[in-house]
Amino acid sequence: MKTRLLLALFICSMVVNNTSAQMPNYDGAPLEFDKSFVRKKVGDAKVAGLAEISGISCSRVTPGYLWAQGDDNYKIRAMKPDGTFVFTVKIDGAKSRDWEDLCGGVYEGKNYIFVGIFGDNGLSMKDNYYIYYFEEPEIVEDSTIIVPMASIKFGYPDGVAHNAETLMYDNVEQVLYVVDKYDSSDAMGVVYSLPFRTDYNSDSLLILNEECKLGNGANFMNPTGGDISPDGKYVLVKNEGFTLIWTREGEESIAETMARRPKQVAAYKREMQGEAIAWLDSTTFYTTSDVGSGGAPIFIYTKNTNAVEDVTAASKVEPYKIMDTKSHMVQIHHGDKVYSLLGNTIE
Repeated sequence: MKTRLLLALFICSMVVNNTSAQMPNYDGAPLEFDKSFVRKKVGDAKVAGLAEISGISCSRVTPGYLWAQGDDNYKIRAMKPDGTFVFTVKIDGAKSRDWEDLCGGVYEGKNYIFVGIFGDNGLSMKDNYYIYYFEEPEIVEDSTIIVPMASIKFGYPDGVAHNAETLMYDNVEQVLYVVDKYDSSDAMGVVYSLPFRTDYNSDSLLILNEECKLGNGANFMNPTGGDISPDGKYVLVKNEGFTLIWTREGEESIAETMARRPKQVAAYKREMQGEAIAWLDSTTFYTTSDVGSGGAPIFIYTKNTNAVEDVTAASKVEPYKIMDTKSHMVQIHHGDKVYSLLGNTIE
C-alpha cells in the first residue's frame, strides 16, 4: 500500500510539473493561450555557418531571406529559411563582445539592421553596452561586404550592470527597446527604451529609460529574444520554454502594451537554447535555436488568416512607409503596385 501511495504521489507530481511547465505563472495566474498560430519546421541552420544563433530578423530589402547573428562570430549572415547561409556582412571596427540579438526597422525612409552588444553574464560591463546599426544592404548570394561601424553606447538608469538578450525596434514610434534578463522572482524582465537617431555621438553615454516590468512568477524567467511586428501591432518575447504575445491597442506606446498581461503562443514548443525570434509580417514569425543534430532548427509560425497575394518572394522592395500612425498602417511599394503588410494589393 505504501509503495502504491508513493507511486501515486510521484505520478501526480509529474502531472502537476508537466502542467505548470506548459502554463507560465504571470502575476500569480496562468496565461490565456493564443491558439491562432500553426508551427512548421522549415529547415536547419548549420552551426558551422554561424555558431550559437542568438538573433534573427527578416530582410526587408531582399524579401525571402533571414538575417542571423551569433554570440561570438562578430558578423551578420543572411540565410534562406531552410538554413542555407548565402551572404556575410562584417562591421568594420566592431568589438569582440557578447553579441546577443538583432532586429530591423525603418528610420527616415531607410531600412536599418540593429545589433545588441549587451550580453553580460558576469555583470562586469557597467555603462559599456552598445547597439551597432547599419543600413540594410541588398543580399547578393555568395558574397561578403564590410560596412562602417555606427554605434550607440548606453547604460541603465540604475547605474549598475545588466545582462540582456532582447532588442526590438518599433517602426511606429521609431524607438529601440531592450529587455534585460532580470533574474529575480519579482519580475521576469524589465523593458527599457531609447528613441533612435542617427546623429547620436558614438562616444557619448546614453541612458535608457525604464518603462515597465513584465509581470512576476518563476516560470517565465530570463527572456532571450523578442520582436515587434513591422506594423507595430504585435510584440513577441520568448525564452527557451515559452513565447508570449501582446496586442497593441489604439495609439498606446509599446511600453503601455507590454505593461498588460500577454497571451501565451500555444503552438510554441520548448527549444533548447532558443534565443531567436522574428516577425515576417503581422501574421507570420520565425524562431530558431542553437541545438540540433543537423544544426539549429528553424520554425515558421503562421496565423490562420485569409491573407492573399504573397509578396515575400519579390526580388526587391523599397523601404516600408509608415502612412498612418493612428492605424499603424504600413505599405510596401514595389514597382507600380502598393501592398498592405499582409500582401494584398491596395492600389
